[in-house]
Amino acid sequence: MDELLKVAKKQLRFQKVIALCLVLIAVVLGATGYLFVNQVGQMTTALQETSARLQEIDVEGINSSISVTQEMLESVEDFSKAVDGVTEKVKEFDSWMLGLLGGAR
Repeated sequence: MDELLKVAKKQLRFQKVIALCLVLIAVVLGATGYLFVNQVGQMTTALQETSARLQEIDVEGINSSISVTQEMLESVEDFSKAVDGVTEKVKEFDSWMLGLLGGAR
């Protein structure tokens, strides 16, 4: 009977250790869950603020600016072509004047 009592006491101690480990695991899981929920809440708030800021962006204004920039680039291209044409005319005039005066370079 003494032996049976000793075995029961050992089992009881072992069960107490297991119960303590389970309580510690439950506490750690609870704390981790709380931190996770807190972080998700902060992320949700940040996403809402970002969404609000994105909605404030003036897309039409940006598109208008892009259109004006494209028009300016086209006019610069036209100006460049006109300058090239004037340059050709000046070269032709220079050649004509040299031919007329009989000079050679």
